[in-house]
Amino acid sequence: MEQNEKRMVYRSAWRSFYGLFSLMLLVLILACACTIWGPFNEGAKLKWIWIIAIVVDIFIFLCIALKRMTMRLILKDDPDRPEHQEVEYIVCNPLKLFTEFKVSKEVGLAKIADIDVKQNFMQAILDLGDIAISSPGTSEKEINAKNIPNPKEVRDEIQKHARKYTMKSHSSPAPAAAAELPKE
Repeated sequence: MEQNEKRMVYRSAWRSFYGLFSLMLLVLILACACTIWGPFNEGAKLKWIWIIAIVVDIFIFLCIALKRMTMRLILKDDPDRPEHQEVEYIVCNPLKLFTEFKVSKEVGLAKIADIDVKQNFMQAILDLGDIAISSPGTSEKEINAKNIPNPKEVRDEIQKHARKYTMKSHSSPAPAAAAELPKE
């Protein structure tokens, strides 16, 4: 990486998986309830309930960690290299090994037309949000990054970098006026 290049990587926050963490807690609560009040007071059955609960919780946690590690929203800004002036969204889906395992979408900073931040009630409480980026001439959002922490700050940072390049493209020097042809 060169010194001039600015690269910022944003990932889903751990707190964005509140639903799955709640499911993990519910599995443990059910195992405790079966231990205390359930008809499974025998040692062998009780042991299997706890083994199943722990395996399910470990599986859920591994899904959370894998999903968080494989989702990245990257802001690249290298003034000297136009191919490194973009926003890139990379997401891997391990459940789609043979179809769409890794999806990568890019939008050049000069081509960003609109950046939307959407938050549901829980996202607003946890300061998370979905960032949707579109470019001119498209009706749909090209990049839709889910559960980004501090989404308004991320949007402002992307807009700040995008403004540099949109201003350059709009304020490029006009072509020199055509010289008059000498009259014969």
